[in-house]
Amino acid sequence: MSKIRWNSVGRKSSKDDILPFNTGRRQTMPVKTSLSAPSSANAGRRKNSLRSSLRAINIIGSDDSPVYNMRQDCIAWQTMSQHLSLQLAERRRYELARHRNRMISSPEEHQNHVTVLMDKTDVLKVPSKTTRDKSTYLPSNTDDNALELDEDIIEDSSLMKVDTHIIPMEKLVERFNSDLTKGLTNDIVTEHRTTFGENKLTPSHKPSLLWMFIKQLLIGFNGILWIATLFAFLSYKPFGEPSPDPTNLGLGVILVLVIVSNALFNFYQEVKSMKIVASFSKMQPTTATVKRNGAEIQINAEELVPGDIIRVRLGEKVPADCRIVTCDDLQVNTSQLTGESAPVICTIKCTNRNFLESTNIIFYSSLVVQGTGEAIVVNTGDSTILGHVGKMTRNTSGSEITGLHREINRFVLFVIAAALLSIFLLWITWAAWLNIKQNGYISFNGNIVNSIGMVVCFIPEGLPAAVTLVLTIVAKRMYKQKVMVKSLATVETFNSVSIIATDKTGTLTINQMTITALLWGTQGEYMIPIHTNNEPNVTLNNEEHIIDRKRPSLNAENIPTAMKDLILGACLCNNVVKQPSLINGNGIDNPSLESNTNDTYLEKNEIVGDAADVALYHFCNDKCSVDIEQVKKTNPRINILPFNSKNKFMITANILEQTSTSLDNDATVLVTLKGAPDFILSRCSTYKQDSSDEILPITEEFRSSIQQRQETLGKCGYRVIGMIQQKMKKSQYNALIETYKTSKKQHQQKQTELISNEPDLNGLPGDNYCFIGMFSLLDPARPEVPDAVIKARRAHIRVAMVTGDHPTTAASIAKKVNILSKEISIDHGIDTFKIEHNNETGQIMAHFMRDTNTCLETHIVSEVMTSIQVKGIKTTSNMKIKSNIFKRIWACILFYLRDPNQVKDIDKLKLIPYGVVVIGGDMHSMDDYMWDWVLSHQEIVFARTSPEQKLRIVMEFLKRGEVVAVTGDGTNDAPALKQADLGVAMAAGTDVAKEAGDMILLDNNFSSIITAIETGRLLSDNLKKVAIYLLPGGSWSEVIPVFFNIWLGIPLPLSLFLAIIFCMFNDVVNSLAMVSEEAEQDIMSRPPAIRHRTHLIDWKLLVHAYLVVGNIECFAAFFCFFWYYSSQGIPLNSIFFTYANYSKNPPIAKTPEELLIIQQTGQSIYYVALCVMQMFNLLATRTRHISFFNHNPFFGKGRNWTILLGILFSTIVCVIVVRVPWFNSMFKTEPVSIKYICPALAFGVALFLFDEIRKYLVRRYPKSFLAKMAW
Repeated sequence: MSKIRWNSVGRKSSKDDILPFNTGRRQTMPVKTSLSAPSSANAGRRKNSLRSSLRAINIIGSDDSPVYNMRQDCIAWQTMSQHLSLQLAERRRYELARHRNRMISSPEEHQNHVTVLMDKTDVLKVPSKTTRDKSTYLPSNTDDNALELDEDIIEDSSLMKVDTHIIPMEKLVERFNSDLTKGLTNDIVTEHRTTFGENKLTPSHKPSLLWMFIKQLLIGFNGILWIATLFAFLSYKPFGEPSPDPTNLGLGVILVLVIVSNALFNFYQEVKSMKIVASFSKMQPTTATVKRNGAEIQINAEELVPGDIIRVRLGEKVPADCRIVTCDDLQVNTSQLTGESAPVICTIKCTNRNFLESTNIIFYSSLVVQGTGEAIVVNTGDSTILGHVGKMTRNTSGSEITGLHREINRFVLFVIAAALLSIFLLWITWAAWLNIKQNGYISFNGNIVNSIGMVVCFIPEGLPAAVTLVLTIVAKRMYKQKVMVKSLATVETFNSVSIIATDKTGTLTINQMTITALLWGTQGEYMIPIHTNNEPNVTLNNEEHIIDRKRPSLNAENIPTAMKDLILGACLCNNVVKQPSLINGNGIDNPSLESNTNDTYLEKNEIVGDAADVALYHFCNDKCSVDIEQVKKTNPRINILPFNSKNKFMITANILEQTSTSLDNDATVLVTLKGAPDFILSRCSTYKQDSSDEILPITEEFRSSIQQRQETLGKCGYRVIGMIQQKMKKSQYNALIETYKTSKKQHQQKQTELISNEPDLNGLPGDNYCFIGMFSLLDPARPEVPDAVIKARRAHIRVAMVTGDHPTTAASIAKKVNILSKEISIDHGIDTFKIEHNNETGQIMAHFMRDTNTCLETHIVSEVMTSIQVKGIKTTSNMKIKSNIFKRIWACILFYLRDPNQVKDIDKLKLIPYGVVVIGGDMHSMDDYMWDWVLSHQEIVFARTSPEQKLRIVMEFLKRGEVVAVTGDGTNDAPALKQADLGVAMAAGTDVAKEAGDMILLDNNFSSIITAIETGRLLSDNLKKVAIYLLPGGSWSEVIPVFFNIWLGIPLPLSLFLAIIFCMFNDVVNSLAMVSEEAEQDIMSRPPAIRHRTHLIDWKLLVHAYLVVGNIECFAAFFCFFWYYSSQGIPLNSIFFTYANYSKNPPIAKTPEELLIIQQTGQSIYYVALCVMQMFNLLATRTRHISFFNHNPFFGKGRNWTILLGILFSTIVCVIVVRVPWFNSMFKTEPVSIKYICPALAFGVALFLFDEIRKYLVRRYPKSFLAKMAW
């Protein structure tokens, strides 16, 4: 039998091969057992997610073509799945043929075979003596079976990886020498690690350093400079013959040195930046809960080996390919592999002979979206399915085009266009006029040299190095701030962020729930002191009084029955577990960041579970001194429906006081349900009184009192959880479960799903409960959040809270963290709206309210809403391939220059200076007019939102031209994180959220978002400063001398050699010093940049660079140049419009050698004067709006000594070029007298003072024409 191999998919697949929409896929039916292969109706749900998953773990690069690679990812999975299915079908035919041959060859043995077929869920077992008492298991007609194979096939090592889902669990455990209860021992772990290696994917081969250097030599501006270098050598020979000028040869050599030095610098910075980004992966290690040596501990996921027994929970990422041992409503999202958006419902049975299609296997990188379970690791590292798919798609690479890339591309395009236009003018002028009317003035070879000069002048050689250096600086800052950015270039997007939509729990709060009070009946209440790090003793007394409190002690005889039931329910209806974990002995939270090889590690028990469950655990264990583990043993659990993001409640069934091992029908079953009071109260028919055991029927008065207590607590920022219970006999419970199983089995056999608005309670009752009481919980706000929100508001960035909490609770927390500020929402009022259905007209009316009592407007809700494009979902229209090749080429060019997804030409809504609170349940009734009204408020809170509603909020913001940054840490935040312009996940959040986010805050600090925004603005500012510095001297002041030489007939004021030296040494070093500038004082008081209007190079910057600074510098340099000529007895009328008659008509009493020395000295003077002017330009452009004296480079927050070092370096270069004799003779420079540079010093001071006055007027009159013209 041939060995199964994973074949890689070639890049030249045909179109039919790339469309895998007619192939089978994993079962995603909403039932626990897969009955048949799904139809092709779900084909449209495939998404391009695999490559983002592989990029996140550094396996492959980004996409070249989104549509092509979306299909390429799916075909990788489908190729493996179909190939394996064919192999399994071939093996199945082989087994059946062998079995028939046995029966034909030994008919007498055939009579001894016993065939047992009980029903469709049983296995067909055929014992055979000819196989030495081994058993052959053949599947029945359904896919619902635990399929088992012949052991001689199982033992074939080539089939081990694809049989782990079929063989009995006992044999699988035996194969890996594991134990379902105790897990692996240390010795076996060491043995398996030696055999199977570490559980990590082999990263793609690092790019060759030589190839990286070669690319730096050829890409960007260097490619253009190579062309100029070629023509420089050609101008020496053969164009320069018969008397070649050695200066042109030296010019070519200098250009080569310039290109190599530029490439070396960019190469060094790129390698350095790669190392910093690579270190981010060590900052966020992935952990796994595993059984080792009989204990459940947390380890690094890379330490997993086959045979490990792991536990998976909601929100976690599956750390390896695993077979499920036990599962409780377990569902995983495998869209990263299969493209299916619907979650896969997991089972413990094999549902398909194909390893890739069976639902008892969960794959590495899959995300747990519901339930819990235990599994045994079967494949790790490169042996996982993701490892195989990574190998198949590893050769595909590309680079993600970000906003920063597009800005650089626009700059490059502008430079190329300007250079080509100038060269075109040069040659038109030469061919149509100079070569005819002024023959001999400029030769063909001379015009080539002038063209080279145009290329060198227009190319800002310092820009590529500046961009590389600024990204390296950003990487270092992010590393120190513990902010993990998946792509450094995305930091620039923070410059445009106008909205931060933030989750509450774990983002604005510390995500440490604390029980503050127990409430029961109508008056009963027990308060618990709160102890936090910031407030050592905060109690409920700090808030307004809820009711007249009674404070019973915790003595057993004084505790009311309702309170005892609450404590018992908190112990039993609780899913927390104790997990030993290794921590650094030095107390470092993240050992991968700061620990060394000599560090010691200590074992610590960690309480893991839902935040509310952990709070209840600590209350029972710490405050009430209850042995929770003993309570659970005494009252064993027999059924559970765990909390999930859909149901938002938890229900358990326990046998009360069961001390014997037999579960007889006379035992009492306690069913406990906890959840939101408004949800569970509707399921109750009775409640317990305050101080007695009497149970009374629920009245409307009691419901109103519970709702009032919940509202009052919510206004103070407390979360409220209600608890109800029901007792029944074990026989009654058994009857309910049997009825539930029978009903479910009937629907499964019919392949139908029970459609009901009621949640599936696993057979437990849904009504007739007794209301026990409520818990109030407090999740304190992070202390740094209020200041961070204020800083964001000063930066004209709105912060909107999006939470699932009650509106009163959300509003209370929003007030504490300044999202609803005193100046706006509290003093002015908070807006809301009420939805009313008019039964007579059938219309839906929306009443816009202020402070719930003043009606501002009544709006008739329209059914017309504009469509929204969801990121990652392609519609038929936008997937249509254009037939016109020119349109495709033009669209491709525009893609690299302009973001195709940005919203353009939309006027921002005028902000309403009030706050607004919107309830998620009302969003389905909102039309575009209502969304405009809500989103135009200055302060916004969304409460009781679902994941779909949070996604809708983000899309509505995006539709109105806002640049949205979304924060979150939970599984339900992932869709919004993916849709937003910038998704910011928390390190303490789930793997789902971290997978979807663009950034991860490793310290969970909300203020780090504001720091990142400041960094993004600083990056944009510094790049603009580099451009405004390079363009006047490096382009304008070097281009004008060439045009003056051609059009006005004057001697060339600046030689090409000096122009190159100026661009590559004087300007480059100073521009690199500019990128290390610190943020200006007003950087966080400016409004966000408008993405489609604000560019690195815009008309304001060009006007300031060329028409203002460039002309001043040119005038100063020409003044020094002509002053020197005048001092040598050469008046201006002997210079201008002389062309080839220079020194002849009018005559100049100088020899040709003297005139040559005068010209070379004048060129050196122009060069030095230009360097002096650029030094003052450097000091002036350090700030955009703030005065130099408030942001000086010598001391204070604006200190930047690299500026001074740059000026010193530029001075040294000037001295070397004009004073060293070798340079004088080789490149025709001359020593410069200081008196001819003094005018440049005066003009430089004037330029500096002029810019200071301009900045003052911009600050003083922010709405003036001058302010609008400011760059």
